[in-house]
Amino acid sequence: MELFFAKYHGLGNDFIVVDYDEVDTFDLEKLAKPLCDRHTGVGADGLVVIKHRPLEMLFYNSDGSTARMCGNGLRCLAHYLYASGFDAGEFTVKTGAGEMHVEITGEEPFLAKVNMGKPDFTPAKVPVTTDQPEFINQTLTAGGNKYTVSSLFMGTNHTVVFVEDITAVDVEKTGAEIANNPIFPDSTNVNFVQVLDNATLRVRTYERGVGTTLACGTGCCAAAVMAAKLGYTGATVKVQLELGALDIDVTADGVYMQGPAVRVYDGNISLEHLK
Repeated sequence: MELFFAKYHGLGNDFIVVDYDEVDTFDLEKLAKPLCDRHTGVGADGLVVIKHRPLEMLFYNSDGSTARMCGNGLRCLAHYLYASGFDAGEFTVKTGAGEMHVEITGEEPFLAKVNMGKPDFTPAKVPVTTDQPEFINQTLTAGGNKYTVSSLFMGTNHTVVFVEDITAVDVEKTGAEIANNPIFPDSTNVNFVQVLDNATLRVRTYERGVGTTLACGTGCCAAAVMAAKLGYTGATVKVQLELGALDIDVTADGVYMQGPAVRVYDGNISLEHLK
């Protein structure tokens, strides 16, 4: 059996995008890991599976674990539909974090804006073990150093760490230690954030189930939300990443994220050895 797939990236965060009807006989958690393997599979940070009627995104990290939402993956899904002849300029996609409204805002280059929903600071939602009503500006130790961290649910669970110089941070090592701190029963994504000015952030993310990635859409939204909440920036910011930027707007209606999606190539892969 051969599977048709499209390889995408959103600012370097790369995905394999497939239709659910092509893989509905597979255990998708077991399928994601070999497909995303960069040596023996296609290679990607995650697997995006599209269900139709109604439109729904299933998302799997490269280690086979599931995530309720992926902002970069959702923009790539939008481009996949656009390239497949789907003619709606605006549509709603069901995700594990709820329904997300997507608007195609540019064609050349392709741009999509997503209402990522509202942040939730409730510790039980993150989840994080604490007796505080919100887990904000709390101290955690990683690698012998103390970090001030804040956690929230923004489509998935995120922890934000503001730093003076993002280039001085060992994102992989420190991110892994914070992510797997026992205080987070489900682990957490970790975003290291440098405030450049009132309207600009720089972010690097350690994603649970993946490791350090070039971009994380939900993580950038979490960083923007926390920066605005703590008074470091205004409600509208540009988030600089290794390969470009996302525009984030924190409003009463939700957190809006706008950015690109790029189709890298299409292909077919044999699945006989992956079952």
